[in-house]
Formats: sequence, C-alpha cells, structure tokens
Amino acid sequence: MKALTTKTCLREKLKATTGLLQKLRHLAEEPQHSMPDAFIWMISGGKRIAYMRIPIRSLIYSIVEEECGKECGKVQTLFLRLPGKKAAGSAGWAIQGKLSIYLWLGLAKHKKEYLQNLPKGYEITPEIHNAARHASIPPVVVTYKEKMLFQLRAHMYQARSLIGSDASGLSDPFCRVVFSVKSRSTMVIDETLSPTWDEMLVFDDVTVFGTHDEVKTDPPTVVIEIFDQDRVGKAEYIGRAMAKPHVKLSREDYARPSFPPQLDWHDIYRGSEPAGELLAAFELLEIASDKDREMLPEVPPPSGQSTTDQGPIIPVPKGIRPILSKHRIEVLFWGLRDLKRVQFMSVESPRVDIECAGHVLQSSLIIDVKKNPNFSVPVKYFDVDLPDNELYCPPLTIRVVDCRSFGRYTLVGTHVINSLRKFMYIPTTKSAKQAIKRMFPGKPNPDHPQTVSTAANDIAITMEHDRRPLLAGKMDESAIITISTVMHIARLTTSLQGGKKAFKQETNIKKRRKASMADEDLNTEALDWWTKYFASLEALIEAGKASPDIMAPIDPLDVDQTERQTHRVSSGNVGHRPTTDDTGAEMTGKDVKKMEKALKKMQESDSEAKYKHTLKGTTTAIRLAKNLSPKTQRKKKLYENTAKMVVFPNELEEQTEFSGFKEWLHTFELYRGKKTGDEFDDQSRVVGKFKGSMKVYKIPLPTDIDDHTIMGGDPQYGMFQGIPSNEPVKVLVRIYVVKASDLHPADINGKADPYVVIQLGRTKISDKENYISKQLNPVFGKCFDIEATFPMESTLNVQIYDWDLVGSDDLIGQTTIDLENRFYSRHRATCGLGNTYEISGYNAWRDPMKPTQILGKLCKDGKLDGPHFSRDRVRVANRIFTIDQSHEHISHNDEEEFSRKDMEEHLALAALHHWEEIPKVGCKLVQEHVETRALYNPDKPGIEQGKLEMWVDMFPMDMPSPGQSVEIAPRKPKSYELRVIIWNTDEVVLEDDAFFTGEKMSDIYVKGWVKGPEDTQTTDIHYRSLTGEGNFNWRFLYPLDYLVAEEKIVISRKETLFSWDETETKVPARLHMQVWDADHFSADDFLGAFTMDLNRFPRGAKSAKQCTLDMLKTDGSVPMMSIFKQRRVKGWWPFYIKKDNDELELTGKVEAELHLLPSEDAEKNPAGHGRSEPDPLDKPK
Repeated sequence: MKALTTKTCLREKLKATTGLLQKLRHLAEEPQHSMPDAFIWMISGGKRIAYMRIPIRSLIYSIVEEECGKECGKVQTLFLRLPGKKAAGSAGWAIQGKLSIYLWLGLAKHKKEYLQNLPKGYEITPEIHNAARHASIPPVVVTYKEKMLFQLRAHMYQARSLIGSDASGLSDPFCRVVFSVKSRSTMVIDETLSPTWDEMLVFDDVTVFGTHDEVKTDPPTVVIEIFDQDRVGKAEYIGRAMAKPHVKLSREDYARPSFPPQLDWHDIYRGSEPAGELLAAFELLEIASDKDREMLPEVPPPSGQSTTDQGPIIPVPKGIRPILSKHRIEVLFWGLRDLKRVQFMSVESPRVDIECAGHVLQSSLIIDVKKNPNFSVPVKYFDVDLPDNELYCPPLTIRVVDCRSFGRYTLVGTHVINSLRKFMYIPTTKSAKQAIKRMFPGKPNPDHPQTVSTAANDIAITMEHDRRPLLAGKMDESAIITISTVMHIARLTTSLQGGKKAFKQETNIKKRRKASMADEDLNTEALDWWTKYFASLEALIEAGKASPDIMAPIDPLDVDQTERQTHRVSSGNVGHRPTTDDTGAEMTGKDVKKMEKALKKMQESDSEAKYKHTLKGTTTAIRLAKNLSPKTQRKKKLYENTAKMVVFPNELEEQTEFSGFKEWLHTFELYRGKKTGDEFDDQSRVVGKFKGSMKVYKIPLPTDIDDHTIMGGDPQYGMFQGIPSNEPVKVLVRIYVVKASDLHPADINGKADPYVVIQLGRTKISDKENYISKQLNPVFGKCFDIEATFPMESTLNVQIYDWDLVGSDDLIGQTTIDLENRFYSRHRATCGLGNTYEISGYNAWRDPMKPTQILGKLCKDGKLDGPHFSRDRVRVANRIFTIDQSHEHISHNDEEEFSRKDMEEHLALAALHHWEEIPKVGCKLVQEHVETRALYNPDKPGIEQGKLEMWVDMFPMDMPSPGQSVEIAPRKPKSYELRVIIWNTDEVVLEDDAFFTGEKMSDIYVKGWVKGPEDTQTTDIHYRSLTGEGNFNWRFLYPLDYLVAEEKIVISRKETLFSWDETETKVPARLHMQVWDADHFSADDFLGAFTMDLNRFPRGAKSAKQCTLDMLKTDGSVPMMSIFKQRRVKGWWPFYIKKDNDELELTGKVEAELHLLPSEDAEKNPAGHGRSEPDPLDKPK
C-alpha cells in the first residue's frame, strides 16, 4: 500500500486494511488443529446436561509471556450451554450453569509453574508442595485459609429497549442477579419495555478467595439476567448483562470520588444480538470484622410498595439515585397512519398514550380513523420529575390503543424513544450570551459587516452595516444585501418585458450572436428542459459534488457514454474545469497543442517512461484530450448561458439543510408482537405509524429568555404555537419521473423492460403500455397528475416493474415518499423555487404563486414586518435586498427596461433564495431540483436495485391552478435525408502497375456511410486513373433521424431476428468517406479516409490546390460549419491515412456536395440514387 493518503483513496485504503486484517485472522486460525479442544461437561444422574468448549490455544503455557494463551493460569467464569440441537433457538439463550474454573496446560518440564497464578491464601499441603515433581499428581482439593467476606449491593434502577416477549409486543420484565453462589430477583413491572425498578438488592456474607490486591484489580463478575414473567408457564428469557462491581476494602473510606458509585448503562445481549440496556451500579463492600459491618453505609428504609418473596423492596439510596427536577413534556398529537388489523378487526377509534417516568398523557380520541386520522386536540402537556443528567433520563413510550365497544381497550402497537436528547429544549438567555461575549472577546460581532459567498453562477451577496431605514420607522438593526447579477437581469429583460422594447432587445441579442463566430455554433433554438437538466449536471460535476451513479450526464442510449464515463472517472478530479489549466487560466487551442506535444516528448523519453502509468499522468492526458475536443468548448459556452436547477445525488430528505423535513413533525413506527431477531419477521411487526412530536424542557423557563420556537414564537406560550391546521386538505400532486439508472436485470438476457407504476392512496396509475424495451438505464420523461386528500392519501409509492410477454410482471424496485411532511415543512417543499423568474420558455416559472406573493405569505405566516418594496430594494424584517447598480455591465438603458413590477419579482425571488438570513423564522427553502432516490425490493431488503431521478410538486386545490406541467418527455428525433454527391477526386495515390506499360495507376471508387457498415454506399469505378483524378457524379442517399439538442443520430433496429421490440441507439452524426483501389483477383486496397462531423466540420476548399491537411487543424484557425445550419455545402476535402508515428499523410482529395433536407421536403423533391431518376446526374465525360 502506498504511503500517500488522499481524500479520494482514503476509503479504498481503509477497505484494503480491513481485508488484510481479516486475512491475518484467518491465518491465525489453523485449518486443522494439532491439539484437540477442551470440553467441560456438567453431568447429573448419568446424563450430560450442559457443556463448554474451550479452544486449547487459549490455555497453552509458554515461558514467553506474549506467547501464552489468554486464559492460561487464570480464574475464569464459564457459562455452560445445552448440548446439540437443544441449544438452537430460545432454549439455548439462558444459562444452564455458572462455573468458576482455573485451567493450565503446558509441557511436563514447566509443571512447576501451573500454580503460579492461582489466587493466594490457600494452605500449602504436602500434595501441593510435591506437585512440582515430575511423577506427582495435582492436588484434588485446595483449602483456603485466607478468605474475605463481602457484602454486594446491586442498585437496579431501570432498563430500556428491552425485547418484546408477549403477543402485544410488550414484556413483564424482572431481573435476576447472580453473584458467587447466590442470586436474587427484582420485582416484576407489568407491560413495559422500559421498566424502572428503583430497587437495591443486598447479598450478605459473600465469600471471595484471593488477596486484597487481586480482588481489587480483578473482582468477580456480576451476572444479570432479565426475564419476562408469564402468568402460565415459566419465565421467558430476554437477555443477559455482565458487570464488574466497585470494590471497597476495609482499609478504605467510603467517600468520594470512588464511592458511592455512579449508575452506568450495561449492554444486554440475547445470544449475539443486542437486547437492550440496563442502568445499574454494583458495589462490593468488605466486612473484615463486626465493626466493619457497623460502618457500612446505611440502607434506606423500604418503600411503600408491596413486598416480594425475598423481603421488602429497598429503593436506591439518594447518593446513587439521579437528581430529579421538574420538567414539562409538551406533546404534539398530529395523527395515525397505516394502521393494520389487530385481532382480525380493523382499528376504528384509536387513542395514543404517552408514558414517561410513571406518568401517562392521553390524547383525544379519533372518532373515525378512515374519515380523518388526525387528532382534534393536537397539543397537550404533562409535568414529570426527570434527572438533570440526560444520561439517566428514562425512555418515553408511545402506546396506541383501540377503544372498542363495551369498554374494551386493545393495544395496537408501541414505540419506545430511548434517548430524549433530540427532543430536549435548552433555552438561550441574555445572561448566557453576555457571559459568552466576556469569555470570548475575539468573537466577531454580528453588527460588523459580513460577506457571504454563493455559487459562482448564481449571485453574490454582500451584507453591510447600515443604520438608515428603508421606510419610515425605527429599526434596531439592518443589513443591506447587495445582489450583483448581470445574467439574471438580461434573462428577465428578454422574458418579462412585452412590446417593442423586448422585441428590439431580443433582435439585438440575435444580431450580436450572429456576429460572433463562437456564438454561431450554439443552437439556442433547441433549448428545452433537458438542456437545463444536462447543464445542471455539468455544474454539479464541476463543483465536485456528483456521486458515481450520476457522474456522466449522458443518455444511456449514447454509444459514446462508456468512453466519456471512463475519462471522468479516471481523471480522479471531477471538479476540474476542462478548459483551464492547473492555475485556473483559460487555455486556447494553441496552448493545448503545445502541452500535447510536450506530453508526447515526455512519454517518448526513457527517463519519463513510467509517467504515463501514474495517476497524475493519466489525469493530465485525459484533461488534454478533453480540452482538445471542440464539443467540450461548445458545451461549456452553451451551459454557461443556460438556466440551471439543483440535481441532488440522493433523496431530498437526506439533505442536511432540510433535516429530513422533520423540524417539527416526526414519524414513529409502531411495533407489535415478539421480536425474534429475524429481519423479515421483525419488519412484519410494524402495525402503523404515529405522527407527532414532543419537547422536553425544565420549568419554569428563565425570565430573561432570548430565544424562539421552531415557528418563530415565544417559548413562554408553548413550543408548538403557529403550527398549521391538521384538517384534511385537497392537493394536486404532480409526479415527474425523469429516468432510472443501474436497474437490476430482470430478464435472462441481462436486461429489463421497465415501466412506471404510481400509487397514492387508492389511486394507481400504470404506464405499462409505454414500457421501454431492453434497457437498464431507461429515460421515462413522464408526468403524472393525481388529486389526493391529505392526510388520508399522503404516502406516494413509485414502483418500477419489468414487463413480461408471458406471465406476471416482476417488481424491480420501489421508493416511498411521505408527502405530508414535505407539504407542511417550513422549507416549502411543495414546489421548488427557480433561479430566475421567467413567464415563458423552457425555464418558465411553474409555481401558481409569483415570488412577491410567496414572500408576502411567508412574512404573514412568520409575523414579520414586510415586504416593503421601493425602486430597487426590498426590506424584510431587518434585512434589505437591493441590486448593485454600481456594476459596470449594467447600463442605464438596461435599468429602464425593468418595470417596477418586474423589479419587485426579481427582488422577491432573491430574498426567497436567502430566506435563511431572515432572523427567527428563516430557513433554507427548497429550490427547483431533481432528486435521485434509491430503489428497493421488499423481497431483497437492504439491497439497492437501482436509482430513480424524479421530483414531486404539490398544489393545494383551494389555490390558483398551477397550469400546464413541465414538458420532460424524451427528445424526439427529426427525420432528414442527407444527399451526398461525389463529383470528382484528385491526387489519389496510385497503387497498381499497368500490365503492358508498367505505369502507376488506380481503379478508384469512393464509399461512404453514416449509421454504420450496413448503411455503406459506393460509387462506380473510375478505371485506370494515371493521375489520381476520378470523375463520378454519383449521389448517396442517407435517411436519418437526428436529435437537434444532443447532436446525435438515433438508430432503431431489432437486435436479433426473434426480438419483440426495436432497440434504440444513439450515434454521433458523422459522415464517413473512404477512397479505395478496386482489384479483380484480390481484395481491394484501402487508400485513405475522411470522417466529417456533420455538426462541426471544416469548410470545403474552393479548389483541389487549396485542399490540404491544414484543414484538419482543431486549434480554431480553420472556419467550421454545420450541415444542420448551412443545409447545402460544396467543396474539396482531403483523404488521409495515419502513419505508425501518428502523423497524417495526404492520400487524395474529393470534391463533394452535401445537401440536407427534412423528410417532408425530400418527399416533395425526390432524387435518385447514383445517377438514377428522378433528378438524375449527368455521366462524367
């Protein structure tokens, strides 16, 4: 492994290191042990009851300490288990026997060492004295004269996250504590997964062998077993925990910091799986004399609870018990979702009970869950005593019960919140802020000027201190946000202004574009939503944020995708701009060519032979290759002036700025039944969902509180003030499914025939008729509109199925979206905000509310002052947004093009994009986006089946209609006919010798194709050319389907004779021409070729003399043209071949004429192939 570690290879090196560790562990385990393992059996009545198997390598002795077995010569505690199949399942979880044993294994010459580590204090008998001799046997009995008496105090406080053992999903837990040869049990707590025992168990006169130092260093282990008490039959095992007690010797004082011990959490295991946590403390107190017994800490008096079989219940002493204080738990009861049947009956009238620290809060009763599953009284609270230390806080249990007829209550499901940390509210006070300022005097003052940077293609924000109010009125604090954006202004001017001004400006822009050679190559007429999508992906890649799944924004049908994908991945730096060097400076074509020559020299030299094998060399070569590509230059220019959106490489809920849309509304899954540890069975335990939230805080709140709630209100009046109404609302849900990628194959041929199925509530839409044949990266481009009623229909399920000709269709994968959380979120995930406000075109504003209306509504909901608009600025609360008029590119004429209304929309949108800067209620708003969601199959849990790119818009039905949906259908090609006339050739190399005269000659003919070899057409043969001149007057006809925006030719054909559907493939729009020498008795000789990119090829020479290899230069010195713009071109182009040293050699010249016609015009004006009718060509003279 290399010593160099970077961000890109850190993960790979960690993976490799983990693999090496596994290999070392595998090598340490011998395939066939040289010595058998040791077995210890517990036998009763001649039957083998339990056993323990010990690896012999852990017992072997060596004079070298590092080579000794880890358990050699040590007292260890063994838990015996059932033999054979009896140990499988729940029967093997419980302890069959606890054995303390001392084991030693070694050579005969080391026999004298076997008693070296035995606990001291035993009587040295003649058997022990002679045990070191070679022929002697070990002593049968070891008698200890020195032994110590201890008292064990087990402080059992509470447990959490226990496994449900009853059919209801709950348990009736109690603890059994085992120490030495004694055991005691706590009381039983009924129907809970988070019991609080608050009980101290005392073990008197416990004998421990060994010296004081040995006991202090390695005390005996305390075993705690948790059981579920059943009314019928014996208790059911839940789990086991192990703990070490705190040892206090008689010579030590019972004082801090060692005593009394602190409560600690101990993990509970059932087998190898976690089964919960236990909060307890154990102390082992030595009793050396009667005086020590009197000096023991006082045992608290028994509590008033009922006594157990083992005596009265003693609570945990105050020094160990957590310090409690009064807290208020404020609960938001929002609603219940997806409730399943319980005891073969549907849940109709549920209620939710919140339990914490022995207190229960009941929600209001839902009368009919089918009509409205939300609660009528959403906010309630109750006061409890909770520990000040969050580590000791008891869990909170959510129980849902169904209130049935005749006063019956049936438990539906439960959910346990183990940690209340994320629901804790700690208010910020003015005194705390002042204390922080005194402690950190160097901290920046928020009143000082600040600069906040955004994406380079968007806008730049400068926050400056300004005490001048925008309007009349007193302002405590103000901040001017200056927006500097020329691109946005130009786009707004062309899209918003009507009448002659907009027409004139658009005309002037077109003239300027035609005057520029660089802008002449850009086909702005083909701009559509897909252009914006690809431009956004390119921006994401340059920013270095793209995931490997969406690295290349290339259509899956593109045959060049693999090559470009390899280029991007191999470069190792997706954020590198292809048209800049390492310093960030722009590189021209000449600079690129110089660098390419320098790279060739480095590769040819022996000293740098290894350079091209390194990552840096590969990166540089690929970067140069991309820089040389004219297509990269054109794409960059096009994408720079294209509107963009945000493409998220994962789910929208996974974005940190949106917090999963759970800022005030959470979803808790309800469980019922026993937890078996099996993933499939445990998933079936989910019987529904509870939607709500809670806040836990100390009361009373401080008087100098300087804080606000999540909705911007005063915490003194409640944590959930200002939340929206939970009454049912009708919503138009618009689902856009863009494309899928890396789908799991579903057919024998390794492909799939995917189609989309949308399900929302009772509405199900299947797009089976429009399945895409034999594709694992399908482009759907579909939009589905569904009218739904929240909350009854709020779970959106998007499924991808595989179409089958015979049999039922197979589910490939699905993704589920909770639309309700998005709809009510403060981040406004109903409809993403566009980067600019345009009323027409491919980037038209799709929200029914204008930016000014959205801003006004947000200010009204947040009780903010504003918005207040003036000529070039807007004020919201204490923030002012204005356009930077000092920018040199904004002229007075451009400023006049804006009407006051248009300026307000522009300013409002800028304020919305930086809504997180607004105090109290500010947060990041969802922008126009496409999210990438993972697909999963319920039959293959946890295994990703592909990715789906999509987004969802939601519009309340009581608001204005949103209008037409965005057209995202896959681009359809346009049909053309390319007519290529081969007039003449000149200076073609001569390959043959004349039979009689021996002169050089060639039998010349030209072949060409566009789609592939099957599309090849050839001219007739010009025999016995002695000068390389050939005359043909021959016409090639190539019908083709062309995608204007992607500059690709689409080919549809069946892969095999038995294929059911045609498969589409996209290839570059290129015309391939070759010149050949015809032979009668041998294969024809290849003379030269010329490949013409129909979108960008050199302008033809006017004569054969002017036709040279310089026409093939790509440094920008040769004028380029496109047949799709010029439509008709005639000229001379060179044929060439590549030598072994990659240099080009001129082998001929061809005079050709290209004429591109739409298929409709081609049908009206037909032309014949070769020299045939109609419109025949003359035979050459």
